[in-house]
Amino acid sequence: MRESADTRLPGIFDDLDVGINLHDPTANEILDANARLEELYGYSADELRTMGIGDYTAPSTRFSQDAAIQLIQRAADGEPQTFDWQIERSNEELRWVRIHLSATQIDGKRCVISEVHDVTEYRARERRLRLLSRIIRHNLRNKTNVLMGYADRVRQAVEDEALEREIETILDITTEVGGLSDSVKQIEEIAEPSATERSPTDLRAVGRSLVGEARETYPNATFSVTAPRAAWVIADKGIHYAIEHAIRNAVEHNDRETPSVTVSVENGGEEGHGVVRIADNGPPIPETEIEVLRADVETSSTFHGTGVGLWVIQWCVESLGGELTFEENHPRGNVVCISLPKASKPESKPKSDPAIGEK
Repeated sequence: MRESADTRLPGIFDDLDVGINLHDPTANEILDANARLEELYGYSADELRTMGIGDYTAPSTRFSQDAAIQLIQRAADGEPQTFDWQIERSNEELRWVRIHLSATQIDGKRCVISEVHDVTEYRARERRLRLLSRIIRHNLRNKTNVLMGYADRVRQAVEDEALEREIETILDITTEVGGLSDSVKQIEEIAEPSATERSPTDLRAVGRSLVGEARETYPNATFSVTAPRAAWVIADKGIHYAIEHAIRNAVEHNDRETPSVTVSVENGGEEGHGVVRIADNGPPIPETEIEVLRADVETSSTFHGTGVGLWVIQWCVESLGGELTFEENHPRGNVVCISLPKASKPESKPKSDPAIGEK
């Protein structure tokens, strides 16, 4: 038994509505955790005592056990630390927490106490407000100004042969503004926890249904679907929005005469994730469009239409405790990867959807 095994939190901490855990800054071990932390992380205090910080940290290069240990050491040296961290719960759901570290002593032993608050929904609402502000202040305003300019040119060119082209431009911009409005509506829906109800969802059925719709919307593009018999995840309408936007981007931002899109669904097994990959043969997604998803962005910068779709995808995925990543397609194109925690197979499974051809 380890020397620190008897160091425990006072029982009163189990009555708190904030997660508390106790660290040994010398051995870099977790000594104890209260009931709220066990609930938040999905592990018992006994399990946490056998784990390293990296075992329940989100699998991202932005968060590492070494970085966490450095923060704990600073707190132990008398410098309280407050920061946001992304955890991976025992069911592989990703959550954001805000952690406050401070030095303390229990039974004469030097320790660091950690206060842990779940801030996932708070961060989602904060980022939604930032995006809505940017859309209203830049995209809608700028598009409206362009629309007014073209309308004025049409008025002056009523007898000009270019009239038809001007009208087409107005229609294109009007359609784009309408698309932004739809995206805002979807963001509002997924940001409200009570607006949707999660249930076991078969990713294969969702992917095939959306590809079927895309074939009708984009007859000049080619689509294929590859999927196992079923890949069940816990989801709501957000997953439909995410895959729909990914397919739409793959076609509408494609510079090939015949855009090609492949939707593949992978079943990670009983303990894995359900994964959807949307691959295309278009030009690379601009790095600036991806970077804006990874960090806070100044509201004074112009936000491009493509990025609004990516934001919708990311928020849909994050609201379900999943992860959105991007890969290069070979020999050309992009792969948008959506990973969601698995769900148990429903006892009463709906009838299988009609098979959709692979081509």
